[in-house]
Amino acid sequence: MLCRFMHNPRKNCGGVEKFSIRYVDFDFASDLDKRRSGYVFIMAKGPICWRSILQSTVALSTTEAEYMAMTEAIKEAIWMLGLIEDLGVNQHKLDVYCDSQSAIYLAKYQVHHARTKHIDVRYHFVREVIVEDDICINKIAMVDNPADMLTKVVGISKFKHDLNLVHVKQ
Repeated sequence: MLCRFMHNPRKNCGGVEKFSIRYVDFDFASDLDKRRSGYVFIMAKGPICWRSILQSTVALSTTEAEYMAMTEAIKEAIWMLGLIEDLGVNQHKLDVYCDSQSAIYLAKYQVHHARTKHIDVRYHFVREVIVEDDICINKIAMVDNPADMLTKVVGISKFKHDLNLVHVKQ
């Protein structure tokens, strides 16, 4: 949708007022050869960016895997926020949805714990972004996280539900 306005960007790019929803998920160790992380970005009731990728770093826990996936999604979200602001759309805060309460806690609170002390510094930049109030990380129920379809095989009813969540017509 944004491509329609690239030749002449203006304040209200076709009703795209808010870069609203980002979902992130990770599949931890269900298939040792296919540990996937994924995210989907929604704007103006439609998906504008999504990614499903093999995780490049081995995680030692589900929390760590989700935290790393969240960091990658937030890096992409920050880039997209800059693009949207270049088009004249004013966006002050990003909402990110994750189905892992432990990963959200790790991102929001700078707790030094023996089980997480080995996590690479590059993933902790998300804490700085939260402190600067650029993003808000929210808990979402696993059944309502459409990024699931990007990380694992889901049943047909879940797949249809996820498509509906990202406003993709069947």
